[in-house]
Amino acid sequence: MSLASGLDDIGVLSVTRQGVGLSTRIAASLAGPGSRVRVTVYVSEKYAEGAPEHFVRFPGALQPAVDAAWAKHEALIFIGAAGIAVRCIAPHVLDKRQDPGVVVMDIAGTFAIALCSGHLGGANELCHLLAAATGALPVVTTGTDVVGTLAPDVLAKRIGADIENWDALKVVSGALVHGERVGVLVEPGIVLPDLRAYAAKNVHVVDTLDGCVAGIAVTPRLLTAPCPTILLRPRCLVVGIGCNRGTSEAEISTVIDGVLAEHGLSPLAVRNLATFTLKQDEPGLLAFATARKLDLVAFDADAINAAPPYAGRSDVVFEHVGVYGVSEPTALLSAGATRLLVDKQKRGNVTVAVAKVGDR
Repeated sequence: MSLASGLDDIGVLSVTRQGVGLSTRIAASLAGPGSRVRVTVYVSEKYAEGAPEHFVRFPGALQPAVDAAWAKHEALIFIGAAGIAVRCIAPHVLDKRQDPGVVVMDIAGTFAIALCSGHLGGANELCHLLAAATGALPVVTTGTDVVGTLAPDVLAKRIGADIENWDALKVVSGALVHGERVGVLVEPGIVLPDLRAYAAKNVHVVDTLDGCVAGIAVTPRLLTAPCPTILLRPRCLVVGIGCNRGTSEAEISTVIDGVLAEHGLSPLAVRNLATFTLKQDEPGLLAFATARKLDLVAFDADAINAAPPYAGRSDVVFEHVGVYGVSEPTALLSAGATRLLVDKQKRGNVTVAVAKVGDR
């Protein structure tokens, strides 16, 4: 089994004898043959008689077990009363962007309740899966799910995009829930799931957000919208980079951020960095890649010299290092593109160029 929400590590907690049996069924359904999901079941040792040996026994109260499990798993399933679950997780709940999904099931398996982090934490999807596996009634209270409309945070997760302005989510989600006209503005070349079904909910893919009450912009570009708009940044840009030996992380950061800003591009849309193999061990470049959590892809001279045409080919550079350029050809090669979004930009010790993935 593979969950669309990406969950692959789930903890199940039970403090009753009936809960042990239900936990066994849940573990078998989620982590059966061929599944990539790991399930760890925690049971009170008081009621653990007959429980499978691999179940984790905990002594005494539930709270210490929850404290230990909270940071270990991507989602938690409580078998018991919702009130107990709420009190146990209360000291840990911080933010939907980092909290695990939480689902509660009663000991008879009558209800499965998505309690916390329904979208990003995957609790809503997990709730429906548990209901299908056990015959429980799924209880999901998230507004966009209840009315059957588009959820911006779910869309971002599905396409691997970052949300730049989380403060806009509440306003945009409110417009979606109330059926007001919401436009989805999409950068050319970015592939989204089919959104036509949401037209009935007044959600439309548009060329402009004029006339919309709220918007969802799926783009690497900075923009000023005429309505409240949530910005989804798909990882669709590659920054090719060359630098002199010993260039600092701070200078690299300043140059890349500056070039992106000058050309109206968001740094959150950068998928990876690309460079020449002779530069791949530069400490400043490696430090920058690590700090931004970006892969650094390096190409050898043969690959670079066979890259698609670009404007900044230099015989001088070839005489020194055996390639006609670094930032432009590596950006093109890594992005699988034939044209650049930003031609070579030289700033101090750093040279950068930007390509959009698949741009031809």
